[in-house]
Amino acid sequence: MAFALGAAAAWAGYIVLGKRVATRGAGIDSLAIGFAAATVLLSPLALGTTAVWGQPDLLGFAVGVGLLSTVVPYVLDQVVLRRLGQARFAVLLALLPVTAAVVGFLVLRQVPTPGEAVGIVAVVVGVALRSSSRP
Repeated sequence: MAFALGAAAAWAGYIVLGKRVATRGAGIDSLAIGFAAATVLLSPLALGTTAVWGQPDLLGFAVGVGLLSTVVPYVLDQVVLRRLGQARFAVLLALLPVTAAVVGFLVLRQVPTPGEAVGIVAVVVGVALRSSSRP
């Protein structure tokens, strides 16, 4: 329960700070500064990955995965946050696990367990209740 509450608090903080950066800051430029700072702070963690630096194809794949899994989604988040409010963005974020489960089922043939299916239905019901409570 503590981990779930901690995750919820982290998501709420992400939404509030992301909205603040999207509207008050320089948007994507502020995001670029954040990525540069994170690169400098986290680069010492790459010291133990010497095998990657000697293989250009593997390094290219690593850079590609980094761009596609962090930069692109966060830039899209900034664009959406600037255009939508925090509440609508939170609803969209709540639907991400449902989307992932559908894609996993269709593309990878991963069938959710009964517990996972109940969780997916609970998320959909929660989103539907929240969406129907306000116009």
